[in-house]
Amino acid sequence: MKLVLIGGGDIGRADTKYETKEIDEEIVKLTNKTHPNFLFIGLASNFADSYYKIIKDIYKKLGCETGKISNKTLTHMEVVEKKIKEADIIYIGGGNTVKLVNLLKENGMDEMLKEASKRGCVLSGVSAGAITYCTYGLSDFEINEGISNNYVKVDGLGFTNYMFVPHFSSDEKKKEDLEKVLKENNDIKALCVDNCCAVKIIDDDISIIRSKDDAKAYEAFYDNKLEIKEF
Repeated sequence: MKLVLIGGGDIGRADTKYETKEIDEEIVKLTNKTHPNFLFIGLASNFADSYYKIIKDIYKKLGCETGKISNKTLTHMEVVEKKIKEADIIYIGGGNTVKLVNLLKENGMDEMLKEASKRGCVLSGVSAGAITYCTYGLSDFEINEGISNNYVKVDGLGFTNYMFVPHFSSDEKKKEDLEKVLKENNDIKALCVDNCCAVKIIDDDISIIRSKDDAKAYEAFYDNKLEIKEF
């Protein structure tokens, strides 16, 4: 299994800086191919097309052939299956985690991704896309939907048995809500990852990729109180 779980970071869209260079380079390097096939899955965002336009240019410069799966592609599941089977890198973009996971399950793409993992495809994702590969995530779903002001536990696909917490240091309330969730689920360990940082999981080996020196990743769990340990 080759997973790269990205906490966040701008890619140069809408006049932002490109912040994830070292992470993207490592994703390509993990394929051990000169011209790998890069597949972007943009099912979680309303801006998937503009996101793909930027990420396509980034990965083309890194030597990749690029393609995408959008909501329109789901009307041709034979095309979806072919694209996933041919991919050396699958990159799932951010957005609405609950919508994303439901779409992947409803269309059988969860099983396709598992098969891709078994054959050595590099599975990567950012924010909601990274949560997807984990058993759970700490998500802003209820905040964005106007349901509550809290970050909440959501389900992922369970490729790795962690809760993923993206954009960890961007909001102090995230730590408060993480403590509540882990107190109620004290068998869960969390990967808490800052913007411009990613957790690389190769089989059972975990390491960190940084594209900014001060970006960090932590393991968190609850043992009478919230315990957070930097990787």
